[in-house]
Amino acid sequence: AAEGMPATAATDLEAAARCAQIICCATTATTPLVLGAWLAPGTHLDLVGGFKRNMREVDDLAVQRACVVVDTHAGALAEAGDLVQPLTSGLITREHVLAELAQLLRGQVRCRKSDADVTLFKSVGTALEDLAAARCVVGHGGD
Repeated sequence: AAEGMPATAATDLEAAARCAQIICCATTATTPLVLGAWLAPGTHLDLVGGFKRNMREVDDLAVQRACVVVDTHAGALAEAGDLVQPLTSGLITREHVLAELAQLLRGQVRCRKSDADVTLFKSVGTALEDLAAARCVVGHGGD
């Protein structure tokens, strides 16, 4: 809240998820924390934890409901449990992962076709993301 963004602690994850427009997860959970049944139309999921095959931040239904964009196909499809597990079980195919973030940013693909579409960004981390974060920190004098 100090940066002008309102924030409050939630004591009921399901209730908070059901009314959230954006849900960010940065965990090392091995069982899903956020369930697809909880997602309201138009919800965006930002998943930056769960960087190993055995880790899950969301369940299969959340992935199935979403238009999925990844930092890199190579990393996310090999390492991210949120994608690897439903791929392995046959619940989704590689084509369910629409694009890499760079393609989306260049306007080569469009993920959200209506306001009701659920979107999901999955990142397992890349050197370029680390460099961009470092530049932001240096640009702010380390604040």
